[in-house]
Amino acid sequence: MSDAVAGLFQLLRLVSGEDVVQKFAADYATGTIRYGDMKKLLAEDMVRFIAPIREKATAIQNDAAYLRRVMEQGAAKARASAKVTIELAKDAIGLNYI
Repeated sequence: MSDAVAGLFQLLRLVSGEDVVQKFAADYATGTIRYGDMKKLLAEDMVRFIAPIREKATAIQNDAAYLRRVMEQGAAKARASAKVTIELAKDAIGLNYI
């Protein structure tokens, strides 16, 4: 099995039902596989598989309050980390005048 075909089967195992994988594996074994049909079904199954992820990402993108809160929390965490780093750098080069 070539790397390309193995890759298709690996994706198929991730997003499709076991019956679909077995059907195409049997077709491959007998030499009757139709790669166009396999790729079309794989594409449909991948779209269905990622649909919840896409919906969640869209919901997050449309929630300005949530995004603002996350950015503010991230900024606060970054400021605290930067403060520690700056103090360590000042100590290391002897800039502690105050």
